[in-house]
Amino acid sequence: MDNELRDRLIHAMFRFKKVGMIFPPGLELHMGELYVMRSINGKCPCPEHNNAVSDLPKHMMISKPAISQLLNGLEKKGYINREINKSDRRKISATLTPKGEEILGVAKDYADKMLDTVIARFGEENILQLLALFNRLTDISEKVRQEMLNNDGKGDYTLD
Repeated sequence: MDNELRDRLIHAMFRFKKVGMIFPPGLELHMGELYVMRSINGKCPCPEHNNAVSDLPKHMMISKPAISQLLNGLEKKGYINREINKSDRRKISATLTPKGEEILGVAKDYADKMLDTVIARFGEENILQLLALFNRLTDISEKVRQEMLNNDGKGDYTLD
């Protein structure tokens, strides 16, 4: 395998991650927080959505500690409230505060405008191709990762 190709792939992935999503000055929010707020508000592309905090890691594909950190930050900023479910005290639900709803609206409008501009400049067909390729790359990477975890300790990392 070509070392330069590996390096270019890693560089491109980090470069894309670094660009991220910026928000207007003064808006203390980042993309992870926006996605959590959208999920809490019922506007995420998650199947079987509800406001149970325990469902967020599965829908957002990040760890429980990361979700907990995001929720703590959002609660500290006054954007969400967490409450124990009265019918099932083992579950905690989260809701947006009025301040959180306002911030979510502003952030969503800004993000939508930015993404619309990116899509317009890159082209819808290119975006669709890129999404298909990203999903294919992710599927392959997940499979290879699982294969390597299954081989761990055997000393043989040959993957087919």
